[in-house]
Amino acid sequence: MPVALATPSGGPLYRVARPPDPLAWPARRFIGGSRFDDPLDQFRVLYLAEQRRGCFVEILASFRPDLQLLARLQAVRGASGTMPSTIVPADWYASRLVGQLRLEPGQRWLDLRAPETMQALRTEMADTLVRLGLPDLDMSAARGPSRDLTRQIARWAFERGIRGLAYRSRFADDLDCWAIFEGAQFTAIGPPQPIAWDDVDMTAAAALFSLVIDRA
Repeated sequence: MPVALATPSGGPLYRVARPPDPLAWPARRFIGGSRFDDPLDQFRVLYLAEQRRGCFVEILASFRPDLQLLARLQAVRGASGTMPSTIVPADWYASRLVGQLRLEPGQRWLDLRAPETMQALRTEMADTLVRLGLPDLDMSAARGPSRDLTRQIARWAFERGIRGLAYRSRFADDLDCWAIFEGAQFTAIGPPQPIAWDDVDMTAAAALFSLVIDRA
């Protein structure tokens, strides 16, 4: 069974990143740590979302308090206690822009949202799965926290001429994300836009995680 290939919607993909160009490939000193980064550090990756809100959901998730802190607070406050809110500082959104791009046609994109892709990768990457100590491969594993696995999936795709991949956010099933590999062809749409403190998509993402946006 072959893997499924994703078809871009034709609409924009969104990226939130630092100025001056949020669509620029990241500096090489910063690569290697993200979900679908190349384990050999030979190509760079841009992370985007089909929905503008998806960018903020993916990024603001990192502001959530870690589980150990939550467990300690819960032990002190009890089940009925109110947890303190985490602040998204004003200098975070003030130092970022929203860029938009459209993928050029004629490129191949791996669809990690498709069940046939999971079954094909389960066979194709069996030796890698065993080496990583994984009992199986399914949707949850492919978009989950095991970055050793997700980076190997990216490498497998890159070596077969695939220019990136589409996947669903692990925080919300209705959000579609894309990781595009260095060398993929795209066209920027308009100038990048600043982020206001009351940005509707940022505030929606913050509300999902019970975060508070600091107003400068």
